[in-house]
Amino acid sequence: MNTSKKRVLFYLLDGARPDVLTQLIAEGRLPHIKQLVDEGTFKIATTCFPSTTGPAYLPFLTGHFPGTLNIPGIRWFDKKEFKRTRWNKMAMRSYCGPEAGWFNTDMPANKPTLFELTGSAYNLYNMITRNVPDEHDLGKKGKNLLYTRAHFFKRHHPVDLQGHERIMELLKSNKDFDFLFAVFPSVDWDSHYHDIRDAQTFEAYEIADNSIGEVRAYLEQKGWWKDILFMLTSDHGLTPTHTHFDLGDWLTDQGLKSISYPVIWRSNPKSAVMISGNSFGSIHLLNHKGDQVLAQKEILKYLGVERLKALLETEAVDFIAYRGDNPFEYYVENRRGRALITCNNNQYGYWPVSADPFDFGIIADGYMETLEATIQSNYPDALVQIVQLFRSNRAGDIIVSARNGYDLRDFWEYPEHKGSHGSLSKEHMLVPLIYNQKGWAGRASRTADIFPTILKWMNKTAIACEGVALN
Repeated sequence: MNTSKKRVLFYLLDGARPDVLTQLIAEGRLPHIKQLVDEGTFKIATTCFPSTTGPAYLPFLTGHFPGTLNIPGIRWFDKKEFKRTRWNKMAMRSYCGPEAGWFNTDMPANKPTLFELTGSAYNLYNMITRNVPDEHDLGKKGKNLLYTRAHFFKRHHPVDLQGHERIMELLKSNKDFDFLFAVFPSVDWDSHYHDIRDAQTFEAYEIADNSIGEVRAYLEQKGWWKDILFMLTSDHGLTPTHTHFDLGDWLTDQGLKSISYPVIWRSNPKSAVMISGNSFGSIHLLNHKGDQVLAQKEILKYLGVERLKALLETEAVDFIAYRGDNPFEYYVENRRGRALITCNNNQYGYWPVSADPFDFGIIADGYMETLEATIQSNYPDALVQIVQLFRSNRAGDIIVSARNGYDLRDFWEYPEHKGSHGSLSKEHMLVPLIYNQKGWAGRASRTADIFPTILKWMNKTAIACEGVALN
């Protein structure tokens, strides 16, 4: 076997927050991750909007954001397809269940993934498996039963422990690999069902740390570690949730009968609501002729000024966003007022109109500069993320970002979620990014930067994308 070729080992700690990770490192509870930090780099990056599992995996694996790839949420709705016929596979989607298998075919065929570009690639517990052979999908066998038990009995750690064992089985076999993408989901699950700092959540971080230690030790013994790029990151953070607010029920109570998962067959609906991560919602108004997505004037007409005002005054709502009447113009609005976002040839603008909802002041900058300007704010990378999301008509007429502590889905969430994500708040958008290299770009980074970084490390042909290589 070739011991000098470059390989990539990618660990995704789903739901890991950089502040919690930093705390546990400081407490000495993650010695193997600390070793990586000491030898390499620990930085804080931004994920994408909505900050939710599935869509937020797309930047790692394709270098593109969810809106660009027309998968704008873990649940989405297509007004054009819905109005064409209700009996339509492409009218709506929820990847939280049996429809998860359609994620691969919903992805644009002309946007390759790292699995398709890196050679001998292996996957563990990631739902994006397009063109991954079954024998390379390490977590596929028994996954459904294991995940079902974890969900209903809140026993999540066996999933991560089995995942580690399957990584070790691969490494101890006679098989080689070029790229291994491993998801450890228990931090996310424990944060949802207990708390971001619950003892069980901390233990989930420790399970991943132990895995890194054992895997590294074996690879060092094998003589491979010196040529491996190891990366660890997350797809989103979470915040504790104390109050559930159901956006679909609210619209129904407002006279706009709503369909949302799992109740998607109500007769003569006037709206549809799709929730992702429970802190992000997209509203699709159906009470109008035609199948077009609506912009500002039409939203005021069909939602109504009074309903819009009531929505903004709802305690659970942090802000809403919608398209302006002119191309490449978007509005963000909260109870204080609204601001205009513009995008022209990769130049972004933020202009307070009646208020400054994001407290940015005026911004007129480029693609990378706007990230630098906002990464320390309460809404990191907000301009780029809102623009990319509205590239997709499936993003809806209005997007809603929940206030921390609240979510947008109530009755159907079982077991009850005590933590949420999906919003544009910094607690959901900022993720750790650790890699065993020094001297790479010190600038602000997005998770989309991982895709071109890995291709460059492996001396693969560059692919046009929305990420910018770190190396």
